Amino acid sequence: MSTTNRADLLRPSDVDTLRAELRSLKLSTGLPILFGGTVHGADLVLSGYVGTRGRFLRNLVISSERGLGGRAIAEQRPRSVADYFASRHITHDYDRPVGGEGIESLLAVPVVVRGRTRAAMYGGLRTPLPIGDTVTEQLVQSARALAREIEIRDEVDRRVTLLDNVGACVQVGNGERLPLTVSDTITESYLELRELAAGADDPELESRLKAIEDKLRALGSSGSRVPTAHLTPREQEVLGYVALGCRNAEIAERLALSLETVKSYVRNILAKLEVHSRHEAVVEARRQGVLP
Repeated sequence: MSTTNRADLLRPSDVDTLRAELRSLKLSTGLPILFGGTVHGADLVLSGYVGTRGRFLRNLVISSERGLGGRAIAEQRPRSVADYFASRHITHDYDRPVGGEGIESLLAVPVVVRGRTRAAMYGGLRTPLPIGDTVTEQLVQSARALAREIEIRDEVDRRVTLLDNVGACVQVGNGERLPLTVSDTITESYLELRELAAGADDPELESRLKAIEDKLRALGSSGSRVPTAHLTPREQEVLGYVALGCRNAEIAERLALSLETVKSYVRNILAKLEVHSRHEAVVEARRQGVLP
């Protein structure tokens, strides 16, 4: 029986994103050869190649602290050598595949997510010349962008797992409401997913994030009656943060709105729900199914 779970199906390939970064770097840096891979356990497995001439680097496994890339992975910072084969600062475990590609100058940049190296990208020259600061910075910025994408995907996986666990443990029907702690967790989840979607560069990932957000909303409101108050999407968003105990100033900062605009939204919410306080608004919104 297959062990593939919903997170596996939803998560776009990190390797595909790495390869896209390498292709983009080829155009922006002009480096003749670029390659990279993702980290599995303590090892880096090469899986993306641009400008290679043979199969010397195909699926090569780079051990932590071995070679230039292994050192970059272990130290979590860019490392470079202008004359690879003469360098005394790295081990030479991978001289044969490097030499097979004719590489003489090499730069390795780790992709670090929350203190853990998740991938690495290399840029190389077939002449023993230093790789300049401008090109190095381009690889570093690309590594940061890739790290951000992986971090977003990690959070999606975590939220999908939450959705599966809540769905398995809590049945909502016949008017029964979710426990408050579960309800707050769902509210927090879909609000955070919305923020992540806004920062995602991948349209496919953004679409998947939105789909998961909708599922979380639906899980929280299942079994509740049709709402009589009709809040706009922005009002629902503001109300979600109110439900989490956020003050107006914090909501304004999170949503990049002015404090007065947030106050106006809150007033509209109270009026539409026909209540007189923020607490009453949350209670009534949950009763109607406007909030989980």
